[in-house]
Amino acid sequence: MAVSPVRRMIIAVAGLFLFVPSMSPANRPLPEDVIVKGLMQRAPGRLELLVRLPLAAVKDIQFPTRGETGYLDLDAIKSMLPGAAKYWIAGCFELREDGVEDHAPEILQTRVSTSSDPSFRSYQQALAHFDVSDLPPDTEVSPDQMWFDIHFRFTTRSDRSVVELRTKLADLGVRVETDLKYAGLNGEFRDFSFEGDPGLIYLNARPQDALTQFLQSGFRFILTSTDFLIFLLCLALPLRHYRDAFPVVAAFAAALSVTLLACAFGMAPDTLWLRPLIETLSAILILLAAFANIIGNVTPRRRTLFALSAGFVYAFISLFDFSAKAQFGGEHRAISAFSYDIGAVFAMSILVALLVVLSSWMFKFARAARLEMIIVSALAADTAWGWLAERWGRLKMIPIHVVFDASLLALVLRCLSILVLFGGLLWLTDEWLKSRYFPPAEMCPKDKQETAI
Repeated sequence: MAVSPVRRMIIAVAGLFLFVPSMSPANRPLPEDVIVKGLMQRAPGRLELLVRLPLAAVKDIQFPTRGETGYLDLDAIKSMLPGAAKYWIAGCFELREDGVEDHAPEILQTRVSTSSDPSFRSYQQALAHFDVSDLPPDTEVSPDQMWFDIHFRFTTRSDRSVVELRTKLADLGVRVETDLKYAGLNGEFRDFSFEGDPGLIYLNARPQDALTQFLQSGFRFILTSTDFLIFLLCLALPLRHYRDAFPVVAAFAAALSVTLLACAFGMAPDTLWLRPLIETLSAILILLAAFANIIGNVTPRRRTLFALSAGFVYAFISLFDFSAKAQFGGEHRAISAFSYDIGAVFAMSILVALLVVLSSWMFKFARAARLEMIIVSALAADTAWGWLAERWGRLKMIPIHVVFDASLLALVLRCLSILVLFGGLLWLTDEWLKSRYFPPAEMCPKDKQETAI
C-alpha cells in the first residue's frame, strides 16, 4: 500500500520531534556525583539561604554555547539563571515554621562561578561573592566546570518559632551529598552533612522534636533493614508459643539496647574496618540461625543465648544508622539515642510477635511443616551466603596497619573489657534461664513446634 506524501511528511516531522530531544544536551543523563553546599543564617523576620550546586545538575535546561566549541555563552545564560533557580531549584527546599508549611523562597540573586571559586567557605564571604562582578564573557568554560550560586530568602512569622527544613535534592544526581551550615539567632551553629533526602531537619530542635524524630527513625530502620528482617525471620521461625519467644526477644533487645546506648556515647572503636567486619558477622549469624532451623532440636535456652550474642552484633548495625542521623537531634543526643533505641526495640517486638502468629497459623495447616521450614531457612541461608562472599571480599581489601602505641593499647583494653562484660552477661543469662525459665534438659520437640499458640 502506497503512502501519501502528506502522511510521509507527518511521519518525518513526528520522527524529527522524537529524535531531536534525545540529542539535546537538556536531556543528558543524571550526573553521577553531585555536591550541594548550603549556608543558612537566621535573622529577625527572615532566614537567608545561600546554595551552591553544579550547573550540570540542572539537566532539564539547555544552556547556550558559543558555536561548536561547547563553551558556555556567559552573556546569554544570565537571563536564564533566575528561571532555572525558580522552577528547578527553589522547589528542592521547603521551610516549615511550627509545623506549618511556609511559602516558597524568594530568589534574590543568581550567578555562576568557576569550580575553583572558594567563596562558600563562610556565610559572609559567600554573601559578598554575589556582589562581585561576573566572569568576563569570553571566559572559556563548559557546564561541567561551573557552579550555580543562588541566594534565597524565607520570611518567618516569629523569631521564637521552631523552623524545619525539608530538602528534595536526591533527583539532582545518582548520589547527592549535601553540606549545610546553619547559624541561629542566638549565635548557635549547626553543621549537617547527609546523602540524599533525610526528611525534616530541625534547625533548632527541642527535646520533644528529637524524641518524636528518633522514635520514628529507630522504628523505620528495623522495618527497612534487610539484615534485621531476615535474621528475625530465621530466629522466630521455629517458635510457636509466646512463652518460647519472650526470652529470645528480651535477650536480643537487651543486648541491642545496652550495646547501642554504650556505643552512642563514644565507647565504640572508631576504625575503618569496623563496619565491613560487622556486616560480615551479620551474614554469618543469619547462616547460623538458618542452619539451626534446618538441623532442628535446638533448645529454647540455647536459642535465647544465641539471640543475646546476635544482639551485640546487630547493635552496631543500628549504631551506623543512628550515627548518621544523630546530627539532626541537636544538643539532645541522650534523648535521641534513647528514643531511637525504644523505636527499634518496639519495631522488633512487633515483628517477632507477628512472625510467631503467622508461622504458627501457616504451619498448622501444612502437611510437611518440617520440610517447609527447611526450605524457607535454606532460602535465607542462600541469601546470607551471597552476602558473606561479597562482604568478606570487601573486608579483605581494607589494609590493616598495626602500630604498637598507646592508642592501640587503649583499643585492645577496651575490646577486652567489652568481651569480659559480654561473657559475664552471657553466663548470668544462662544461669537465670536454667533456674527460672528453662530447665537445662528441655528441648524443642518437633511435635511441640507443630502446635498452635
